[in-house]
Amino acid sequence: MRIGIDIDDTLTDIKDKLTNAAKEYAISLNKNVKNKNHKIVDIYNNGNIYQKLFDFSYDELKYFLGTIQEEITNNALPRNDCVDIIKKLHKEGHEIYIITARDSEFHKDPYIQSETWLNKNSIYFDKLIVNAKDKAKVCVENNIDILIDDSISNCSCVYNCGIEAIMISNEKNSNNEIKTFYNWKEIYNYIKNGVANEKNKK
Repeated sequence: MRIGIDIDDTLTDIKDKLTNAAKEYAISLNKNVKNKNHKIVDIYNNGNIYQKLFDFSYDELKYFLGTIQEEITNNALPRNDCVDIIKKLHKEGHEIYIITARDSEFHKDPYIQSETWLNKNSIYFDKLIVNAKDKAKVCVENNIDILIDDSISNCSCVYNCGIEAIMISNEKNSNNEIKTFYNWKEIYNYIKNGVANEKNKK
């Protein structure tokens, strides 16, 4: 099978750090951060949630995403077990496509940034795709069998295209159509015992 895998908050777990960094940056700009104590989830992968919550201008948003966020993502550690499990999936014959929404609008070179982090952390991949704002379209174009992502929006769009979607999250997901797991061991067991078996029957 060809497995598509997101990077931010899928291979990593950085929501808390990004939330705190966004608040600190907003405070430094004298923005109103009252009643904004919840964890920020950028479900559309475009930074709009930060702009909306903290009234960032375009230039302020660009600095946050291109400098502050990038420093966090560049130094993030992989989630537990994901490195070994991806290697195992590769050895079992699956193709690994890394698919990220990191884009050229807010990042100097999203491909090099992503490739450098993946190589530094020994994460195997057959292909790296950046600027993937529409992950459903990218998955269809690249014949992806399964997408693993932290965004319910991405997973739902992919699922609606007839592609298996697996969501990794630290919280419960109310959408029963999307398989949700809390860690990479659970994801591996599902692929090994669930999806892979169904694919082999066809």
